Amino acid sequence: MKHLGKMLTGIVAALASVAMAFALAPAALAETQHTITINEPNGQQASHTYEAYQVFKGTYDSNSKQLTGITWGSGVDGDALLRDLKADSTIGGSFDQATDAPTAAAAMAGITSGSANAEVLAKVVAKHLTTTKYSTVDNGQKTDKITVDSDGYYFIKDVTESLSNGNTYSKFMLEVAGGDVTITAKDSTTTSNKHVKETNDSVADTAEEKAGWRSVADYDMGDQVPFQLTGQVAADYGDYDTYHFEFDDTYNPDQLGVAQNVKVFVKGKQLNAADYTLTQNDGSFKVVLNDLKKIVDEHGTPIVHPGDDISVEYTAELLTGANIGSAGNVNTSHITFSNNPNNKDSKGTTPDHTTKVFTYKLVVKKVNEAQNPLSGADFTLYKLDRSDGTYKEVPTQVDGVDLKTVEKGTTFTFKGLDEGNYKLVETTTPKGYNTMADVLFTIQSTTDDDAQTLKGLSGDVTGGTAEFTPSVADGSLTTTIQNNSGSILPSTGGMGTTVLYVGGAVLAVVACVGLAIRHNKRQNA
Repeated sequence: MKHLGKMLTGIVAALASVAMAFALAPAALAETQHTITINEPNGQQASHTYEAYQVFKGTYDSNSKQLTGITWGSGVDGDALLRDLKADSTIGGSFDQATDAPTAAAAMAGITSGSANAEVLAKVVAKHLTTTKYSTVDNGQKTDKITVDSDGYYFIKDVTESLSNGNTYSKFMLEVAGGDVTITAKDSTTTSNKHVKETNDSVADTAEEKAGWRSVADYDMGDQVPFQLTGQVAADYGDYDTYHFEFDDTYNPDQLGVAQNVKVFVKGKQLNAADYTLTQNDGSFKVVLNDLKKIVDEHGTPIVHPGDDISVEYTAELLTGANIGSAGNVNTSHITFSNNPNNKDSKGTTPDHTTKVFTYKLVVKKVNEAQNPLSGADFTLYKLDRSDGTYKEVPTQVDGVDLKTVEKGTTFTFKGLDEGNYKLVETTTPKGYNTMADVLFTIQSTTDDDAQTLKGLSGDVTGGTAEFTPSVADGSLTTTIQNNSGSILPSTGGMGTTVLYVGGAVLAVVACVGLAIRHNKRQNA
C-alpha cells in the first residue's frame, strides 16, 4: 500500500475530462461527515442538482494524504463493476490482475489523464451505481453542497432535470484534501448570435456599412437582405463522442421570404452541402450538422475543434407585407446543441437572438395655391445608384403588389423605401399649372443597434423646394407639393385689345399719308 497516494492521484487525474468524475471527500477521521461545495461557473444557471456515489471507502490520513483500508463504497456494485471493467474491450486489459477493490483502484491509477480510456472508465462506472447516494439541495444559489458520511472517493454527476437556455451538464472532480472541499464545476457551453448586414444603394462606405454585421438594418421591399447566424463550439467538445449542432431560424413569412443562397462555414471555411442538412418550412428553416465529429477535410482529418466558430450566411427577400416604421421586421434564431457528454440524446438550446429590419414610405400631397387638393398630377420617384452614379426609377410593383398608390388623385404614397438619395419628378402636370422643379432629397434614419430601435427619420432636401414631415412610428416622410397657375394672357375687350386697336389705326393713317404723298409727286411730274 506504500504507493496508494500516487495511485489515488492517478484515479482523480484519469477522470478529469469526463462529465462525471471521481472525487475524494476529505476527512481527518473515518465516519466523519464532510461537505463538498460546488460553485457554478459564470454563465451557468444558479442551481444544478448533483448526486455523489461512494466508489471506494477507506480511512483518509491527512498526514500522508493517502486512503488506506480500501473497500468498495456503498455507491457502487463492486463485483459487477469489476466484472464489467475486466470485460471491456477498450480498458479490460488493465484489470486482468484486479480481484478486489484495492487492486481495482491500483489498475485505475494506470489510466492516463484526459485519455479516451478515462472516458470509457467513467461510462463503465456509471452503469454500476447503486441507489445509495448523497444529493444536493436546491437553494437557488450558484453554490451547491453535498454532505457525505465518511472518507472515500465519490463519483459525482449532474442530474439536473431541466436546464435553462444555454446551460450544459457539469463535469468536475475533487482533489485529495484534508478538510471540506470547494470546487467549481468544469462545464462550458455553446454560444450563439444573429446579425444582419447594412447596405446603402446610393452611398458607399457609410458608417453602418463599415460596421459590418449588426443587429438592425433598413432595406427596400423586394431587396435580398443578408443575414448571418453564428455559434461557438463548447470548450469541452473533446469530451463528447458525438456532437449535434443545429441552427434554428424563425421569421414572419408575410415579412421575409425563404432563405436563399445558404452557406455554412467553420472558421471561415465553407462546408460542402453534404456536411449538413437544410430544411425549409413556412416561417422557419433549420441547418443541421448532425455530428460535428464526422466533418473532415479532404485528408479525413476532423476540422471542428473546441471553441471554433461556426456560421451560416443567407439572404431573404423583404416582402411587401413587411411592417413599415418603428415596429420593424423581426427575425429570431438559436442553436440546439449536445449538452451532456454521457448522453448523446441530451440537447440544450442557446437563448434566442434577434435582428430587426426597417423600411419606410414617402407620402406626397398635391395642392394648389389655396392649399386645396389638386388632381391631375402624377409623380415618379428615382433613386441614385452608386454603382454608376445615375438615378433609376424606384419600382412601383414588387411580386405583383403595388408599392405606389394614389388616393383621390391627390395623395401619392411610395412604400417600402430604404435610406438613400432620391429624386421626385412631376411627370404629369395638372392643366393650367406649371410643372414643379425636381426635388432631390436624402432619406436618413437613426437607429440604436443594441436596443434594436428606430430613433429618428429625416428627409433632407438637397435640390428643389420641399419640406418633409417625419413620423418614426409609421416610418413616413410626408411633403406637400404646391402647383401654381401659368402666366395670365390678355383677354378680349381688355387693355391689350385697345392697344392693338390704337396701334392698328396709327399704322393705317401712316399708310394713307404715304400714299397721298406718292400720288402728288406723280401729278407734279
